Amino acid sequence: MPREFGRYLLEEVVGAGGMGEVWRARDTRFDRLVALKLLPESLNRDAEFASRFRRESHVAARLREPHVVPIHDFGEIDGRLYIDMRLVDGRDLGRILEDGPLPPERALTLLGQVADALEAAHADGLVHRDVKPSNVLVTANDFVYVVDFGIARSVGSTRTSLTITGATVGTLDYMAPERFTDQPIDGRVDVYSLACVLAQTLTARKPFGGEDLPALLYAHLYTEPPRPSEVVPGLPRALDDVVARGMAKRPEDRYATPGALVAAAREALKESPARTARPPVTPLATPTVPGDRPVPAAAPTVLGVQSGDGGHSSVQQLVPAPPGRPGPPAAGGPPRRGRARQVALAAALVLLLAGGGLTWWLWPRAEDAGSAAAGSTAAATTAPGTLAPDSTGTPPRPSPATATSVAVPTQLGEPVPVPPTPGFIAVAPNGRYAYIAHRAEGIVSVLDTNSLQVVSRIVIDAGPPQFVTFSPDGSRAYVTVTNADYTENHVAFVETASNRVLSTVEVGLRPYAPQTSPDGRLLYVPLHDEGRVEVLDTATATEVGSYEVPRNPHWIAVSADGTRAWTANHESNVLSVLDLADGGRVLQQIPAGVSPHSVAVSPDGTRVAVVAFDSSDVHVIDTATGDVVGTGPVGARPQDLTWAPDGRRFYTADVEGDTMSVVDAETLAVTASPVTGDGPTSVAVSPDGRRAYVTNLNDATVVVYQLTA
Repeated sequence: MPREFGRYLLEEVVGAGGMGEVWRARDTRFDRLVALKLLPESLNRDAEFASRFRRESHVAARLREPHVVPIHDFGEIDGRLYIDMRLVDGRDLGRILEDGPLPPERALTLLGQVADALEAAHADGLVHRDVKPSNVLVTANDFVYVVDFGIARSVGSTRTSLTITGATVGTLDYMAPERFTDQPIDGRVDVYSLACVLAQTLTARKPFGGEDLPALLYAHLYTEPPRPSEVVPGLPRALDDVVARGMAKRPEDRYATPGALVAAAREALKESPARTARPPVTPLATPTVPGDRPVPAAAPTVLGVQSGDGGHSSVQQLVPAPPGRPGPPAAGGPPRRGRARQVALAAALVLLLAGGGLTWWLWPRAEDAGSAAAGSTAAATTAPGTLAPDSTGTPPRPSPATATSVAVPTQLGEPVPVPPTPGFIAVAPNGRYAYIAHRAEGIVSVLDTNSLQVVSRIVIDAGPPQFVTFSPDGSRAYVTVTNADYTENHVAFVETASNRVLSTVEVGLRPYAPQTSPDGRLLYVPLHDEGRVEVLDTATATEVGSYEVPRNPHWIAVSADGTRAWTANHESNVLSVLDLADGGRVLQQIPAGVSPHSVAVSPDGTRVAVVAFDSSDVHVIDTATGDVVGTGPVGARPQDLTWAPDGRRFYTADVEGDTMSVVDAETLAVTASPVTGDGPTSVAVSPDGRRAYVTNLNDATVVVYQLTA
């Protein structure tokens, strides 16, 4: 019989470990099955732990990256801390590796998803600190969830009899050297752990062979990283170099980000033709939950370490001196360098056992991050490939690796039903969700891009929502609003973490498809019936500028450096080029077919593509010269255009052709025209380029396409 725990009915224990139990439970408030983690009651009595638990669980719950297990709720019931998470069917990577090493291609596919999750956390000032195979859940179709977010042992313990659980021993297999010292911790500890996991996926062996604390501590501090090619014949030696750099002893010698590590491994694999092909291991759909192995399982081994006089002596004897270093000095002699190092290691081990640390660690950052007001990120204005910190000192999240688009996409499943009149869709910068504007319903629905279900509805009281764009960091969405007689004209500012409308700003007549500046500080709003672009300050929600353009601007696109913009001017039949650095002065008016409707800049910034609604064609313009470099037909009455992130293709939503046109960006040939449904009005592409989402206005559906092989 299920037993009650607050609003939850606990049905079955599906995982257990050093940090408590995980239950399959039913949330009676929302009538859904969840994974409910119940932490040991003793932890709630630790005020410091309870406070940090709530703080870091709150931050972790904000993460919306697709590969982070969503946290529904957290708190305390009947004196016991809990976390309510999505229940996931899958096997953890550790269990999968019991069947043997993975083909390198599959290993990198899985770890690339882990890297995306970690970088989302790093961008929000969080470091996971517990990256290991058992915290990587893999579903039956190789979709990855990274788990155990915000769940960890207490810090600052003053107990003299110190114990650790088997979960901590498992963590030691993947722990960066600086974790054993008092060095500052940043995202490079996750790079180290991910490199350890990479080595294990390629060999099915843990990175180091030690089974006890002193051996593992010694290995991380002194032993050279493993060389997978010496374990599995046929693996390229270049992968050894990637693992070695990822597991470098000094943080500054490692890759800067998890994504950079995975990208380097992919490049090493691509440049090394000699590799052994092995059949993939098909994962089983064993129900598993975040952070714990399935039950039944062997009970974790509890290792006790008793501190001696001064807290160091008994532990220090467990750690051997490194090769080439002197051992302990003779009694009464001066301390030698090796002795000092041993004592430091002993102290580090005691700190490890006593302090432990939380799985998520807040990166030092300013209290007033500023992004809540401005929705900005300095990363957008840095040179490609750099990782400049934002104003808070937090490194920005790099863009996800883009996939190679194909000429003929594949529809994924059946059309997804959504509320009536879905007129426009925009995918968030992290790819985790999309906002859909529903005109007649007066709402913006939130589509979960993983489950492909509408998970929330945002009421827009100001009027019918028309178009949506996001701030570069995804913390804000901006929704243009206008009614049938154009007496209500607004932009709604929405906080994406809470789906709450923060403010509503009145603007000029018929606001169309807006876009933010690259730093997120300005919002450019084309006003169809006024022949101008209104500029709003996103921090103050006030108008700070106005640019006159030819009649009926529909869309605006802004260059990556923020100095140029292009507007598609519907009834003027031109594309306007604006100099944003010079007060929005119109530099050129370029003929762009009959009734240009939507405009978008190529990912590399060298071209602009615009679709013409009444002539049903597309025009491509060189951004440097303003010359039209190509034109070609697309489906009937194209209304929206979006580029593939790799720049090889773009996609148009053809509202009267009921198709999505797939256009080769070089030849402008239409390589595919899949029928989407009744009245496709918009098309959005995920940041990694793997999926396209098309809204069908008349049959209230979203059709999803796989854009990659």
